Amino acid sequence: MTVRPVRHRSLVEEATAELRRLIGTGEWPVGSKLPGEVELSRLLGVGRTTSREAVRVLIVDGQLRARQGSGTYVAAASPVSEFDRELRRSEVFHVYEVRAALEVEAGRLAAQRRTETDVAALRAALAARDAAVSPAELVETDLELHRQVVRAARNPVLVRLFDSFVDALREAADHVVTDNHLHDGVGQESDARAHHALVEAIAAGDPDGAAAATQANLDRTLDRLRAAGAGPR
Repeated sequence: MTVRPVRHRSLVEEATAELRRLIGTGEWPVGSKLPGEVELSRLLGVGRTTSREAVRVLIVDGQLRARQGSGTYVAAASPVSEFDRELRRSEVFHVYEVRAALEVEAGRLAAQRRTETDVAALRAALAARDAAVSPAELVETDLELHRQVVRAARNPVLVRLFDSFVDALREAADHVVTDNHLHDGVGQESDARAHHALVEAIAAGDPDGAAAATQANLDRTLDRLRAAGAGPR
């Protein structure tokens, strides 16, 4: 592989352009994993902050996708057009509709059946979600929190259903948190409050409160998706 070092004035722009070239020429084909941050910085001849920002630009453009604990992967050979983003949002909308149907009932059952061990696991997962510092980490910690809710529901069929659906959930959530039209600081604070309300309702044995907190959280995302042009019209 031949990687051209970055030497021009705007290092982030040049690093981004070089990443696009490597992806576009097939050096890193769709589905392949990028080198780690240290190695990528060395290949590009830039600092880690610059390479990290270049990767972030390509994630926003839909060319890269980050997987917490796994790395960053090539998602598309070229930047995703706005039309393609709208199509992707539409698919995400349908995933979130199914997620609402699944997780609202899971929250209700968890409030009825949770144990002290379940509550401790939920609080630990919530703390990890609160501490997330990147979009990829937020996605993974959010999924882990909801996985703990499903486990607390004490329904093995529901657990298997969630686990079979988790890849679609992860991809949809990745899209939501990296799409500037769908995710902002205000929405993030509202989401955090809803997740705290969910955990507290389950801990208190309040099925209606747990269902309402889950529904409110997912409704906000569905509303943002509708506003961005996704979903039925």
